[in-house]
Amino acid sequence: MPRLRFPCSIKNGKMFILDREGFNRAISNLDGDYYLELKETKVRSSQQNNYYWNIVRILADELGYTEREMHETIKNHFSIQSTKTLSTKEFGDFIEKLIRMCAIELDVVIPDPTTICQ
Repeated sequence: MPRLRFPCSIKNGKMFILDREGFNRAISNLDGDYYLELKETKVRSSQQNNYYWNIVRILADELGYTEREMHETIKNHFSIQSTKTLSTKEFGDFIEKLIRMCAIELDVVIPDPTTICQ
């Protein structure tokens, strides 16, 4: 079974799952005993997210996809269920791998974030 990860927040001792619908779908067919592990994390930064979507736009334009199609293609290529739950470090590593893949496999050079995220 793949590892299930869902972002949540805890306020005043109560947990709120941010994607409750997705969580419910993911567990709808499960039976058996499980444990829930909470890990404090800082999810991707808004700067990282902005840079990522600029990369998606560049690739979508270059390869003839819509941005949504390109995003799904990237996730499938890297076997990532969702980029929403990646920590700042995980998302940074993911972007680095994506940039390398663009250069090596697609011959597409991705500009530095300071160039395209203004």
